[in-house]
Amino acid sequence: MKAGDLKWDWKQFLDAVLRPGPEPEIEAEIAERAREQAPVIWLLGKVQSGKTAIIRAITGRRDAEIGSGFRPCTPDSRIYEFPEDAPVVRFLDTRGLGEVSYDPQPDVQLVAGQAHAVVAVARAMDPAQEPILEVLRTVRAEHPDWPVILVQTRLHDAYPDGRDHPPYDQLTRSPGLDDLRRALSAQAALFAQLPGEAPCIAVPVDLTRAEEGYSDPDYGLEALLNALDQVCVEARAGMLLDLARDARESRMARAHPHVLGYAGAAGVTDLVPVVGLVTVPTLQGKMLHSLAGLYGLTWDRRTLMEFVGSLGSGTLLFMGASFYARQLGKLVPVYGQSAGALAAGVASATVTYALGRAACYYLEQCRLGQRDPEGVARTYKGALKEAHALFRETLGRHRPAPAPEPAKP
Repeated sequence: MKAGDLKWDWKQFLDAVLRPGPEPEIEAEIAERAREQAPVIWLLGKVQSGKTAIIRAITGRRDAEIGSGFRPCTPDSRIYEFPEDAPVVRFLDTRGLGEVSYDPQPDVQLVAGQAHAVVAVARAMDPAQEPILEVLRTVRAEHPDWPVILVQTRLHDAYPDGRDHPPYDQLTRSPGLDDLRRALSAQAALFAQLPGEAPCIAVPVDLTRAEEGYSDPDYGLEALLNALDQVCVEARAGMLLDLARDARESRMARAHPHVLGYAGAAGVTDLVPVVGLVTVPTLQGKMLHSLAGLYGLTWDRRTLMEFVGSLGSGTLLFMGASFYARQLGKLVPVYGQSAGALAAGVASATVTYALGRAACYYLEQCRLGQRDPEGVARTYKGALKEAHALFRETLGRHRPAPAPEPAKP
């Protein structure tokens, strides 16, 4: 490949936004690259313990039918990827612990080497947790460094009739909840005895539907997200915190995981020499097309040029020139395969994320019948700063190992 061939393909980008025909191979590549950097939350629990409620709370899909989004991945488990086209988080769900014989080994192999959290979900007032503990003993014997979060659910089963949630920091001190306090303590003590040196963190939560009448349907969710933040290595839980926080705004709840997923896919793709040249412009174009659909709008050449123009000519020149430099740098022996590749991946992920955030701002303004080109540019620049540190951390482990230097004659 000649250096002159390494240029930003604007036609490829425009076609992906304005004429996004089905491209199964590229779409599969996008999903696979996003999947590589998405944290895995491995959920263990008995039937009706509250695992689906946790998925709904983190993804913000309150009214969505989560069950239809699962697909089998091992003999006894299913996986739910959100969003499906460019996953930003993956939930591995075991089915029917205590009702079927379960071999955890296929699941251990599936999540090995990925950022992950093992989450045991148990009803607070159910003392019969031996099926979960048996699986966790096996897992921790093989991987003693894997942390475990015990999520204790359905706290309201122990409330006196008609009582609402107490303040979360007073849960174990509130009068009339002695039975709940003893049950939580006994469960936590059992899980604390698991083998291995990694922590086991107990988090009481009560994730309910609005029609159940509790003042806080996300009771304990912040504590759960903080626990995930502790155990998901390499800053990946920051994505989950943002995801759950933005779930309170419906459009952002749908848009943000798409932006994160596509940005992660762009970064992982661009770690590989030459591959990013083909996929990154198409990937960014598909992201913009996807975001427009979420806002109920359609790009045309005028609106796309207006959006791109809002970013400023300097930004556009930088995108093209820096993309060329990154692709050329990755071809440099030894350096390009390590530091150069990481710099390319981080830059592509950061720019894709910033492009997505700016597009969300632009599309929201269009939806309201307004125009704010300065706000688009400001959003883009702010998102660049926000994303760089995150993606440098999360993409570091995907950096290709440098090839050995040739032997000197």
